[in-house]
Amino acid sequence: MRKFILAKFLINPNLMVYNELHIFEESQHLFWGLVIFVCTSLGTYLLAGSFIFIDWNMFNPNQVAALILFLISFRGIFILSEPLYKFVLYFEERTLIIEISKGTLYENTIKIPVDNIESLKFTSHNERKPSEALFDFSTSYHLMYQSRENASYHKLIDVESASITLKVEDIADIMRFIKKEKPEVHIPKEQATYFNL
Repeated sequence: MRKFILAKFLINPNLMVYNELHIFEESQHLFWGLVIFVCTSLGTYLLAGSFIFIDWNMFNPNQVAALILFLISFRGIFILSEPLYKFVLYFEERTLIIEISKGTLYENTIKIPVDNIESLKFTSHNERKPSEALFDFSTSYHLMYQSRENASYHKLIDVESASITLKVEDIADIMRFIKKEKPEVHIPKEQATYFNL
């Protein structure tokens, strides 16, 4: 599961001040950390003494099981070492610029005319159950926007190679950032009231 940390910066290149919103993806793969630990420990336990005794056999069930456990551990290590996303949001004239990079490698730039953004809302990645609270602290939300030309909503930050989700607090900060540039943008009443937008 992925979590995002927000930081606002004011930078001053060539004596011009730009207001930027930086979103750094923070990996919290507690599940994979536990899997790596358990699989490596069990694999090591199963191989204990295999290289000392003369009757070493490649098709021994313990050694095959240890090999499978080590392969799972290596898969977990690759997942944990995957570069994380960074998003930089800023305005250039009347255009919202979202620069996307993964680790130190540039991936993409999204440009959306601010005057084209009619409405903003956030929705759950998964269908909400009737008994669930309207807003919670899960990371299962997407920020959606509606353009002037199209009545349907689209993801504001959309990465093709991964499913990026944001916490509701992070989405509220992005909404404030956009609303500061275009105050008349529509936000659903219950979301605007809850987060003082």
